[in-house]
Amino acid sequence: MKNMMTSLTRAFEARLLEGALPGELEGFGEAERAEAAGFVAETAAVRAAGTPRIALTTFMAGERRRMRLAVVNDDMPFLVDSIASAISAHDIGIHRILHPVIAVSRDAEGKLVAIGAEDAEARRESMVYIEMERGDARTRRDLVAELERMLDQVRDAVHDWRALQTAMAADAAAIPSKEGGKLLRWFHDGAMTLLGHENWTMDGLASDQLGIARYTLDTPILAEASRNAAVEYFRKGGEAPLLLKSNSISTVHRRVPLDIVVVPVVTGSQITGLSIHSGLWTSAALFTAPDEVPVLRERLGRLEQKFGFDPKGHTGKAMAHALTALPHDLTTAFDVESLEQLVLTSMSVADRPRSKLALVKSPLGRHLFAFVWLPRDEIATSRREAVGAMLEEAANAKLINWSIALEDGVVALLRFTLDLRQGGTMPDAAALDDQLERMMRGWVPAVEAALAEQAGAASTRLALRFANNFPATYRTTATPEEAARDILRIATLEGPGDRSARITPGANPGEYRIKLYAQGGALALSDAVPAFENFGFRVIEEVPTQLSGGAFVHDFEVEAAELQGDVATIEEAVAAVLEGTAENDLFNRLIVESGMRPASVILFRAWFRYLRQTGMSYGLATVVDALRRAPKVAAALIEHFDAAHNPARGGDTAAIEAAKRAIDAGLDAVSAIDDDRILRALRGVVMATLRTNAFAPAAKEALAFKLDSAKVPGLPAPLPWREIWVY
Repeated sequence: MKNMMTSLTRAFEARLLEGALPGELEGFGEAERAEAAGFVAETAAVRAAGTPRIALTTFMAGERRRMRLAVVNDDMPFLVDSIASAISAHDIGIHRILHPVIAVSRDAEGKLVAIGAEDAEARRESMVYIEMERGDARTRRDLVAELERMLDQVRDAVHDWRALQTAMAADAAAIPSKEGGKLLRWFHDGAMTLLGHENWTMDGLASDQLGIARYTLDTPILAEASRNAAVEYFRKGGEAPLLLKSNSISTVHRRVPLDIVVVPVVTGSQITGLSIHSGLWTSAALFTAPDEVPVLRERLGRLEQKFGFDPKGHTGKAMAHALTALPHDLTTAFDVESLEQLVLTSMSVADRPRSKLALVKSPLGRHLFAFVWLPRDEIATSRREAVGAMLEEAANAKLINWSIALEDGVVALLRFTLDLRQGGTMPDAAALDDQLERMMRGWVPAVEAALAEQAGAASTRLALRFANNFPATYRTTATPEEAARDILRIATLEGPGDRSARITPGANPGEYRIKLYAQGGALALSDAVPAFENFGFRVIEEVPTQLSGGAFVHDFEVEAAELQGDVATIEEAVAAVLEGTAENDLFNRLIVESGMRPASVILFRAWFRYLRQTGMSYGLATVVDALRRAPKVAAALIEHFDAAHNPARGGDTAAIEAAKRAIDAGLDAVSAIDDDRILRALRGVVMATLRTNAFAPAAKEALAFKLDSAKVPGLPAPLPWREIWVY
């Protein structure tokens, strides 16, 4: 047996490179060829007729560990491209593909007995050898399982090819539409790679399944609801055939959505079911001149006639070129009105290259097709993803596929397919086109335009000063409108110690984004996070951005209870703490959760310090919690103090009495004994205050209170007649 394997390995090694492209042989010396041949020989040693053999293992390629795959099968179409597509679908890079087709002889048990045999018993077998990036154990298991399923589907599609052709020919003969019948015959003659077919009746039963229609796929080729919608389409006079795109991605030949051809089954005068074909337009068919594509050529003629275009004139040729460049698998399915709008848009872009968008809904309303023309130089993954996200949001739909067409010229065509079946809607194409135009402006002009809406005449000056300071990573993730808002905050920073904050709601209740702006250096997380926590925010993540020019933008995602305070007030309070001009303690939670002004928080902070000096045992956190749980009492205490001492109110007696009643009513509602004691102590200090500088400019330096000590409950003896407390 060992001698036999050695002999087979040598024979494989001699044939392994047959038909190999030059690029596949780089770094593939004699030792590597011998090792690969041994791997293929071992895989091919025993194989039952009609069953593929698959082997996948890891190996050392120089200093790197990679994987190698051998697939031995009966020779048939679609093998290499289907295998390579399956590997790519797992995000595994391929480094080498060899595919000799070798005549072999096997005994009754499937054991390999000869290679290169030319006798009558010999059969041609496909030997696929692939080297690729390494995957973990789970990835390897999933890939092998995927290959097994895919190879079964390839085998059935190839085996049933004649029957698939027969079914297509039968439908071509049955269609009343002359052009529709010619389209099906065109598909039959090679314009479509036929992969599956089934007959479906109105009671939901499928029969006569061929090719991939034999399988229950994870995503149905055509869902039951869509089949019923197709019946309604035909009942309302829709022409056959009905061309659709499936949500199911083909595993055979090319990994793209399957093309579906639907023909009604008519018994007497009633539609009783559907004949459903699935496959893929061939590459040649997709690029066939439109005047040679049945149905499409008829629509081209109608458009030329409508607009009076001479087919041999400039405009007529431009229309034909537009139809040639647009994907035939879609344009052949579109109604005349949608096709007209799409073609005219394409012609306009060809004459005047620019960013442009057009939207077309599929015949049954299942899909939205978006055609987006962009400058070739702007085609990048980040740009394509941004456009896709814009479409998903506008249509409330999921993006299921995209493709790109690059021609001569300065624009490229991106095509997006979105699934509208789960509540998706047709967006406003004009509004989306405007949004695309704004997206595609140069960064500085786009930021300047956004600034013009927010800052008016100062927009040009601000854009010239700041717009180019943002790094590339920021520009790919933030909109010009967001940059404009950031610039307006950064422009307020005058020195290295200045800070600014901006708060916006997040995607879910209780989620917020807080942007902090600093000049001259980044903010230390050890400073920012404790400050946020004292305001009641829990930090989830932070993304810092450094601008040229010395500014920093720190983008925080935070969680908090619902903001009760004015957002602008909270922003100013956060900035003051980070600048060091306000204290950083838990009293700041009252600004966020109770809507208290920072000046009022300073009063509570001063009263707390006084009570601690007099011997009150409650700590800061306990006092803050008591005030948070009794916001009406806290507000009434501030109102009483303000009404009694603010010169602008002149000792408003009515307001003072109303505040007293509110305090008493609030205290009656307090159930926790510690909270009651704390609040009554604070009330005592407020009531004992005779004079204060809280409303004078000097309060910015220090707060002073003149107290009638006898009115402060719990003061230890001896009591002073009057007391001055300075904070």
